[in-house]
Parts: sequence; C-alpha cells; structure tokens
Amino acid sequence: MKPFATTAIRLLILEPNAKMTNHYTIEVIQTQTFFKVTYRDDKFRKLEHLRGKLDDAMLRQLGRIIPRLEANIEAFKIQHHANVNYTIITQVKSQFTLFKDTWETFYESFYQLPPKFTGTEGNALKGIITHLTRIGKSETEALALWQIILQKWHTLSDFHQQNADLKYINSKLNIILNAIKQQNNTYASGTDRSVEL
Repeated sequence: MKPFATTAIRLLILEPNAKMTNHYTIEVIQTQTFFKVTYRDDKFRKLEHLRGKLDDAMLRQLGRIIPRLEANIEAFKIQHHANVNYTIITQVKSQFTLFKDTWETFYESFYQLPPKFTGTEGNALKGIITHLTRIGKSETEALALWQIILQKWHTLSDFHQQNADLKYINSKLNIILNAIKQQNNTYASGTDRSVEL
C-alpha cells in the first residue's frame, strides 16, 4: 500500500524569504545613524538602534522613515532616496537547513502531514549529509543527490515508502541509493546530467 500514492510529489527549492521574517538596515545618511528593522509576515515587529547619533528629535521622526508594512519598503526607498538607505539583510542558508527544508517539503507533500523534527532527526540528517557529500564530492552535488532520492521515493518498495523518517533513511541509505540506482534514471533534473547516483 502506497501512502497517498495519488498525490503528486513536488520538491520545492525554498526561497530565501520562506520563513517570512526579514530584516533590513536603515541608514539615515546625514547623521550616519543605522537601525535594524524586523518584519514578520509583512508586519513591522522590531526596531533596533545599531550605531550613530540618536537624539530626541530623531526619535520623534523615526515613524516617517519606517514603513508599518514590509510591502511598502520599495515606496519608502523611492520617497526617501536622498536621505535614507534601505538594505535587506540576507542570510545564506546552511547546508543543513537546505537539506531539512527539502525533506520537510517532501514529507508534507508525500504524507499530507507536517513532519516531527527533533534532535534524533537532526543527527540522522547530519549522517545523511555527510554520506551524500562523500558520494557527491561537493555540497551542491550532495543536495542534488538528496533531491533525487526524495523525487524517486514514490518508486521505492512500499516498505521504504512507509518509512520516510530521517532515522530510517539514514540507517538504510545504502539500500535506498542502490534501489534508486537500479532504476537507471538517476540524474538530477536541471543539472544537464552532471549529478548522478
């Protein structure tokens, strides 16, 4: 029995803003004063003074340069372009986070349930990353291999399909890799066949 076999399996590469919490630096050019503004789900959440002169007059004027909604940042950039710089703070996701996000997206799509992720799953995922990096020779290829495994999950035996927890995948990784490799179509899509099991 294949769990939710009729459900289409899609792996999504999550965009950098997937958590919906974004940070911006705001620089008041004339006074060289810097602030960090945090938005969560498009709404203003927090303002931090990072450095520079901050007096009572500036405190009274801050509301004029900080939009209540993140969606208005671009309009504020245009309106205050001569006096204020707005810069998004981007954080590069770690390899662990990329693997975890890929697996969580797969798990929710395949089982129609959110996965439980604890320290045990974290340790299992680290083992998977280590092994796939050894096979793929780079972090990028390791992630592509991980995506191949999850894309091909529906082609594995019913027993494997019912056990998509990271602990199980880590313990049976060689068996799973061999089963997928036997299917012959083991290229990562979008890599011009440069990543293969």
